[in-house]
Amino acid sequence: MTPPAPSALVSLPELVASVPALLADGYEGVRNGRVRDLPDVRTIRWYQSIGLVDRPATFRGRSALYGRRHLLQIAAIKKLQAAGLSLEEIQAGLPGRTDAELARTLGTRLDEVDALLAGTAAKRAEAVAARTLSAFASRADAASAPPRRRGAFWKVRPAAAAEPLALAPSPAALPLVAAPRSQAVGGSVVVLWNGRELAPDEVAMLEALAAPLVAYLSSPPSPPAERAGAAPSRRPKPSKESRR
Repeated sequence: MTPPAPSALVSLPELVASVPALLADGYEGVRNGRVRDLPDVRTIRWYQSIGLVDRPATFRGRSALYGRRHLLQIAAIKKLQAAGLSLEEIQAGLPGRTDAELARTLGTRLDEVDALLAGTAAKRAEAVAARTLSAFASRADAASAPPRRRGAFWKVRPAAAAEPLALAPSPAALPLVAAPRSQAVGGSVVVLWNGRELAPDEVAMLEALAAPLVAYLSSPPSPPAERAGAAPSRRPKPSKESRR
């Protein structure tokens, strides 16, 4: 048996979308109201589980890919169901049929089936290319756009606090104390006081009043007995009786 010529591979949703085009000529649907006129993804997977449709041709990552034979098998099943055959009867005669035999059942040619699949694959490639170009264009626009200037950090207003901070009560103001005034009144004696500044005559009076104090403080120290005005004590001489 000559191996079938390679054809374009499509995904399962693309395979479902290609079936109506292959059944377009002379197909009026299935008369049984319990059978779908056109298969969906779930129906095709069920066909695979009961052996009516071959396993996927290959996989691209996690996506299964299907080719010409799968499309012919699915279209032939619907064409035979429309003719009144049950799935049990189709299971008895469909497996093992070549692609050419399936194409004759559908009244089509293999090159037409290949062209249909090639068109589906081409549309998918165009869609992928368009998305890729759009992504590159978006990146190029973003790269060519002038950089957005960020506001100066000192111009950014801080976020408002949830609750205002309680200010500590300010301490009571201390009374201002005037600087003490000083006046030399003689020798090394200086008088300090808090008050107004003295007039010249008042300064002279202060010096006169302080003269005795200045003289006392400026005099040399005297013995303790002299300070009290008492005569200096003398040691008594011993008597003759005491000498004995």
